[in-house]
Amino acid sequence: MSARVWMLVVLLMAGLVGGVAPAVRAQEVGVQANVDVPVESDAALEPGVQYHYVTGFRSARWGMTRDEVREAIKKDFNVDDSEIGETFNLDQGTLIMGVTVPSLSPGPGPASIYYIFGATSERLMYINVVWSTSDEPIEDERSRIIVAGLQLANYFQRLSWRPEAAVTSISLDPGNVVAFAGVDPDGAGVQVIMLNVPMTDEEGNPVELSGPSVLQVSYSARFGEPDVVTIEPGAF
Repeated sequence: MSARVWMLVVLLMAGLVGGVAPAVRAQEVGVQANVDVPVESDAALEPGVQYHYVTGFRSARWGMTRDEVREAIKKDFNVDDSEIGETFNLDQGTLIMGVTVPSLSPGPGPASIYYIFGATSERLMYINVVWSTSDEPIEDERSRIIVAGLQLANYFQRLSWRPEAAVTSISLDPGNVVAFAGVDPDGAGVQVIMLNVPMTDEEGNPVELSGPSVLQVSYSARFGEPDVVTIEPGAF
């Protein structure tokens, strides 16, 4: 069965506790990468192959509690509690914990890492690693986003993914591309997405860009099964 793999670009508000700098703007909330990757597949796993499993990011592992993730962040990035922010996404009922670090290879410049807890489980379910240019970037800034995105896509592509469960270079719309998306045998996965980057349209003309370019690596414990709570239109 094929499920739509979607990329959660979370709301990073200026009021994050602890002063975490917002790297993704409010207008980017809810952007989805409309890429079909088989979360379940009829293709059999090959015996003897050591498939890659997406278990989290660095020391943070799926299913961790809020306190456990906080300790993992401090260990991974050598920060203290005052540098870790928290906010609540009212649209989806999820708690978001975030930290900004001055550099994180291979991305250019500072990176913001956001840990998102399921609305019902209250356990770690999603992680977004985000790099962003300045609001009005020069060409070189946008180019560095592309280079880093391609490096990450190449890294993930070389890993052993379940048969028929990885795709590359999927254009979403002008300026936005999924450089890589893969799902592991347990249904967890990762996406590398570049937003607002230089591209040409179908006629070969450069796409007009405005605002920052963004590189995001999105990890999910269960692609296609978001643990969010929303109020449906007409419910009240």
